[in-house]
Amino acid sequence: MTGRFKIDRYVEDIPALLRECYMNEVRKRGRIFVEDAHTAAHLEKAARWLVDTGCKPSLMLYGTFGNGKTTLARAIAKLITLLYASPYAHECKTVRMVSALKFITMCKNEPEYFEQLKKAELLFIDDAGTEPSAIVKIWGNEVVPFTDMIYHRYERQLFTIITSNLTMPELSAKYGERIADRFEEMFDRIAFENNSYRKLST
Repeated sequence: MTGRFKIDRYVEDIPALLRECYMNEVRKRGRIFVEDAHTAAHLEKAARWLVDTGCKPSLMLYGTFGNGKTTLARAIAKLITLLYASPYAHECKTVRMVSALKFITMCKNEPEYFEQLKKAELLFIDDAGTEPSAIVKIWGNEVVPFTDMIYHRYERQLFTIITSNLTMPELSAKYGERIADRFEEMFDRIAFENNSYRKLST
């Protein structure tokens, strides 16, 4: 088991830098950056999680549609890439990004890539809960892709960010109590209870 990755550069500046990355993600989507109490709280909690060694190895952003979960996850990924850019490949840090909805197809058609994602040092899984609960054969072994991914990363305490529109009880109902128990131990959580920003005009 390895210790989870944490940001150890420009620690005092992380809140401001994360905010800038978040703003940039909003602009890339052609949306309006809303500096409200909800966004400020989400950014503050995420910045603290990124640098605090006492936090859990993974982070779950959950809540209703369109309220900034994916934007924040992408901002975190961008911040890490910027802070750990290097001309030497072994020193670079990159957050791999994948939609949970693609897991079934990936396991069937790209099992090697799925295995790479399982072992990635830093991973962001978007829209957990949208994927079918199907059993897939990978090299003769029957697995449920999302469950297999979480078990592997849980055992190694790997940095994992997940976004989901499901509540914790809904996640427990979908994946079962064993996975729900691992969620409790593995993930710090940020609840997104604000309204959708997609309804705002550009």
